[in-house]
Amino acid sequence: MTDHVLGLDLGLAKAGAATLTADGRIQTWLKTTPRLGETATLDAVADRIGTMAGWAVDLTTTGTILAVVEGPAHAAQHGQPHERAAIWWLVVRALLRREIPVAVLAPTTVKGYIAGKGNASKDDVRRAVALAWPGQGLARVSADEADAVAMCTAAGDWLGWDGPWLDGRRGVDWLKKAQWPERDEVRA
Repeated sequence: MTDHVLGLDLGLAKAGAATLTADGRIQTWLKTTPRLGETATLDAVADRIGTMAGWAVDLTTTGTILAVVEGPAHAAQHGQPHERAAIWWLVVRALLRREIPVAVLAPTTVKGYIAGKGNASKDDVRRAVALAWPGQGLARVSADEADAVAMCTAAGDWLGWDGPWLDGRRGVDWLKKAQWPERDEVRA
């Protein structure tokens, strides 16, 4: 498998993922699970968490040189933060056990890097991703996939890969806000 970075926008109901190679090839995925009712059993909730975490980890290959995970949205007042945290930690732990270096980008960093402002809307991020990668069909991806592509784009920039995101270098200051692994841990 060609060396690539993997971007993960993790969630309970849906999650987005993307890979980016050094030569600019992008692939995206979207995973959804049915909503659980308020009377869902612990078993059902645990299965849902395991399904989403397993899906994300199963996207890794021997070519995955860096995984970029969107950090938790601590200020979010919606969703199920306890369950989302479980997915996040299961995935990060599994990646580290596979000796895949992990970078963490806060949601505001992802938005700021790709769209120029930390409070950009989902549509702003989708547009910015499509503009950064013309001809890749990214105007049609979900918001979750767009976030994953934005994280891959930031990782490619951090790694020094050539790419369209370098035009104007608007995202460089945002890269400093991310939690990156030690550079020598990433083979590239």
